[in-house]
Amino acid sequence: MNKLFIDSREDSELTNEVLLKCKEMNIPFTKEWLEIGDYTFNNVCFEAKSTYDFLLSVLNKRLWNQLDNMDRAFDNNLVIVYGSFQDAYKEYRQYGKSPYGMIKNKFYGAMGKIILDLDCNILFVPNEKIAAQLIAVVCKMQPINRDVYNPRLIKQRKISTSDLRVDVLMTVKGISEKKAKLLIKEFGSIMEIGEAEPSEIAMLDGFGKVLAQRLSEVLNSEEKQVI
Repeated sequence: MNKLFIDSREDSELTNEVLLKCKEMNIPFTKEWLEIGDYTFNNVCFEAKSTYDFLLSVLNKRLWNQLDNMDRAFDNNLVIVYGSFQDAYKEYRQYGKSPYGMIKNKFYGAMGKIILDLDCNILFVPNEKIAAQLIAVVCKMQPINRDVYNPRLIKQRKISTSDLRVDVLMTVKGISEKKAKLLIKEFGSIMEIGEAEPSEIAMLDGFGKVLAQRLSEVLNSEEKQVI
């Protein structure tokens, strides 16, 4: 049976809201020590943070280790940040002295980095109730046998790089132009990338086990690959 696992160390208003939503939506759950993430459901990992916790994890750089571990272990990763930046900065000012503008840039800059550079989704919501609702909805939908929307990127794409090899690699989910160029630099050709072990690919900066395995499967599959 599919079950939501909740980190046993989580004891917050958000956790209480998640438990209420699970009961309301008949989602089985259990609490246990989780090495990665705050909540997990099948191949989905959730990292949920208040705006203040998110800000601290950005400043001490712990966030990037957390997201790297999530990417290596799960297919689908979601960061949920709840609250307001003003509340986070107000709490930060009790201990830190950096100016408002600098902290704001770091806060939103981290969100931008996640959106642009990582194989991870991020949602910024106003409170715990909405965060809990999102976690519950994803858990409810994830096991359902449903049609998955797959945009036809190649037909709609208007801009390409000057290197067809890079363009081809970028059609694989999670491969940005930066990652595609790194692959070409390290392995030389698409054929050699396909022949590389996923463990070799996973060692590259910005790659994890899940993305490396996905790339290897796409390049070596004899079946139709949907973009």
